[in-house]
Amino acid sequence: MPDTQNAILLAAFGSRLPGAEASLDAIRARAAELYPDWRVETALTSGTVRRHKGAHTSQGQSPEDILKGLQRQGVKRLAVQSLHVIPGDEYKSLERLVAGLSASQAGPQGFEGISLGRPLLGNAADVRLVAQTLLTVLPPARKPGEAVLLMGHGTRGRANGVYQDLADELRALDPLVLIGALEAEPGLAAKVDELRSLGASTVHLMPLLFARGVHATRDMAGEGKNSWRAGLTNAGFACETHVKGAGEQPALADIWLAHLREAVERLSA
Repeated sequence: MPDTQNAILLAAFGSRLPGAEASLDAIRARAAELYPDWRVETALTSGTVRRHKGAHTSQGQSPEDILKGLQRQGVKRLAVQSLHVIPGDEYKSLERLVAGLSASQAGPQGFEGISLGRPLLGNAADVRLVAQTLLTVLPPARKPGEAVLLMGHGTRGRANGVYQDLADELRALDPLVLIGALEAEPGLAAKVDELRSLGASTVHLMPLLFARGVHATRDMAGEGKNSWRAGLTNAGFACETHVKGAGEQPALADIWLAHLREAVERLSA
């Protein structure tokens, strides 16, 4: 049985789509196997998704709700692992929450230790590792000369520059592997120009998103006129879509789990 004084919280953005939990379920199972003496909980950072799930469900509760509940239940050591891709707004909110709990942990209900694991692309070394790892999970049906376009979510401010850092690393490894952002720049239009300059005629679309949610299934691979698939097809490219979430790719999940291991180790230092 897990030690009730040790807990892990896996925090993901979440998705409203049925079946999108596959990424979170897979990582939770692996974390429970890696840390059999630790209690493993999950939470979703998106308020919109939580409202859809419903407050009566475990996935309808916020990270703050889960963390305060663990505090009341006597958990003393807590590792919080971000399952976000970049250190954007959702991660920063989680970071502030953990910092606030760390500052107020004095007293009988306070944590003796709390540690936050960084997101997938948390620093420059992560960017290099993720670029190398992505080349191992590209579609096996891809033929020489065919391009791969990864869809990232995009965010505001400096954190969005992580996508450009990753694009630079990918370009050095395979110039036909590109990444664009759904809700920031560089968007699809810039990627179409880049694909044309590379002479590509076939493009494989993949999400660099934790789960196969609405963005992957509708905005990237959907049949609607505004999807990336439609945009590429209208631009004259043959397009193949692959909607598996990054969290469902064991090689990428390994990186999140490595960050969790570092967070757990800091609690034992």
